Amino acid sequence: MTVITSSQFRANQGKYIGMAHRGEDVYLKTRRGSVILTPVADDIDGDNAALQEYVNSPSFLAKAQKVEQEHKEGKTLRFNTIEELRSHLDSL
Repeated sequence: MTVITSSQFRANQGKYIGMAHRGEDVYLKTRRGSVILTPVADDIDGDNAALQEYVNSPSFLAKAQKVEQEHKEGKTLRFNTIEELRSHLDSL
C-alpha cells in the first residue's frame, strides 16, 4: 500500500497510475478525504467484455467483499429521499 499527497500525485501521475494498473493499492490523501486509485477498462461503457473483465478482477472482487462486509456491520448510509442524498453530498 502506498499513501501519497495531492502534490506527490501531481508531480508523478504516471508513476502512481502505473502502480495502480499493476494492482498496487495507491491511496491519495486530500483535504476532502482519501481516495484510492482504481484502474478500469479502457472502454468500459461500450464493451461488455471489458466490463466483465473488470468486474471479475481480483481487485474489484476484494473491494466488493469489503463493501458487503461493511454493509453487514451497519457501516453504510441510507437516504430516503434524493434531497437527503443531495444534502449529504453538499456537506462533504
